[in-house]
This record gives sequence, structure tokens and C-alpha cells, in this order.
Amino acid sequence: MSKALLIIDMQNFVKERIQQGVDHFPPTGIENMASVIEQFRASGRPVIHVRHQTPEQGSPLHHSSPASQPLESFEERPGEPVFIKHTSSAFSSTGLLAHLREAAISEIVVIGAVAGFCVNSTVRMGADLGLKMTVINDAVLSFELEKSQLSAKAIHDVTLALLGAGFAQVIATEELNVH
Repeated sequence: MSKALLIIDMQNFVKERIQQGVDHFPPTGIENMASVIEQFRASGRPVIHVRHQTPEQGSPLHHSSPASQPLESFEERPGEPVFIKHTSSAFSSTGLLAHLREAAISEIVVIGAVAGFCVNSTVRMGADLGLKMTVINDAVLSFELEKSQLSAKAIHDVTLALLGAGFAQVIATEELNVH
């Protein structure tokens, strides 16, 4: 069983939201992601990037928008594939599943943004497709839903509890064993 890291939507919009003061959780999420990426790269295991882009001109996530570009510390290195998605799940609008099957990868470790949206959709669909999914709970970000009066931590806790109840193993960065 081959294991790969899947980095979801670590694009400039994440940094912009944080800089705008939008409540996010966990506070060390980005640093933890960097640690996980380093562990995978050091082990030689595959690192796969997924980025969200929307086709609508003027959208903050249109490919021409700076917000859609990868965060500086989350750019791909040579040999690391990048899949561009237009849907919440990384499996719905990309060739990700075909890539995983071709590479005989059946275990996916997930980090990135945003926990209640694209991370959630991707993990659930991956589990439904028969992949062994692991989520690093302190390396996925949540943002508040101000209109619903839900804090980033509340969304994070509920989302990861639901994923851990039947779709994925949920662990902390310090529990990760890449080998």
C-alpha cells in the first residue's frame, strides 16, 4: 500500500482571509502543514497538490487572480503533480483518482484548507472510492462562518469528528508516521 500526501487549496486566499482578521483554527495550522510536507519530501513519498479555481472572470479564485495562486511555501517542486479543481471534492473535476490508481497509491494523508468544505468533500469521496484516508487534524484550517455565528474552532471540531466517525483516521502532526 503506497502512501501520498494531498495538499488541498493552500492558495493566497487563505493568507488573505487570515490577514483580514477572519477567525481561523488551528492557529499553528500552516506551520504544521509545512512540517508534514517536509516529512513527506524527506521520505521520498509522493506529494500531490490540489488547487481550486473557478471559471468565472472576476472571481477571487479565477486562475488570473493573485488569490488563486499557491501560497509561497506551498508551491510544487519538480515531479509533484498539481490538479486544478472546479468543485469542492478534489476527485469530482480532476484526474486525481486515475493518477492515484496509475501510481498504485491507496493511502492518502490530507492537509490544507478549508476543513468544512473542500477537505471534507475530498476525504468523504476518497473514502467512498475505497481509499484509506488520514486527516492531520492540526494541519487543516477552518474559518468562521460569521453569518451562522459558528467559530472556526467549532466548525473544525465538528468536521473532524464527523470525518473520524467513519471516513478517515484523524491524527495530530506529531502522530504522523510517513514510513
